[in-house]
Amino acid sequence: MPVKSLSKALLVALLALLSAQSAEAQFKGFIQIGMTGASFRGGNLQDASPIFRLSGGGGIRYLYPSGFEFETGLEYAVKGSKLSGTIDEIPIEGVSEITYVSMPILIGYRFNRSGKLQPRLVAGASMSFKTDAQITFNALGSDFEQQEVDQSVEARDLGIVVGLDANRLVGGEILTLGVRSTFGYSNARTAKPELLNTSIGLYAGIVF
Repeated sequence: MPVKSLSKALLVALLALLSAQSAEAQFKGFIQIGMTGASFRGGNLQDASPIFRLSGGGGIRYLYPSGFEFETGLEYAVKGSKLSGTIDEIPIEGVSEITYVSMPILIGYRFNRSGKLQPRLVAGASMSFKTDAQITFNALGSDFEQQEVDQSVEARDLGIVVGLDANRLVGGEILTLGVRSTFGYSNARTAKPELLNTSIGLYAGIVF
């Protein structure tokens, strides 16, 4: 068979395969809730420690028979960090809390697709939109505490997402349990040096 004819035949076969897979693919919705630990990295931080807050969200997954998935949705999470330092030689503790609504765009792959337990890897990007930013200070050894809006926080934050979870059929429902990390790659604030968000979350949810 001539090379040109063979190329056409392969192209037709590939298109047919993709069409068949698209026809068998299906949408799934999901909701999930969990706990996120977040902190800053970069900058000139000396004493930063994580904060832990509730998080959650939902969205859709588009499942292909090959095991690949496309996932998007909306997620709520509070990021930031505990900070320690001194002001006029007075030891100060601070807590930065930035509330985001994020839209991840992820590619996933399901293993053991015919089994009751299906591990899954996901990776992709996420754009987060700030809805609130507060910073709280208190002087160690005293009852003094002050909270104010943190005007230095950027309105958007771009991050890279990686995660591992597992779907399991339980009593006719598909439950999911997993861990997901987000690594910020844009400055979380308008000032220099740059501070980058970092978070890791544990979550449980239901797929329907």
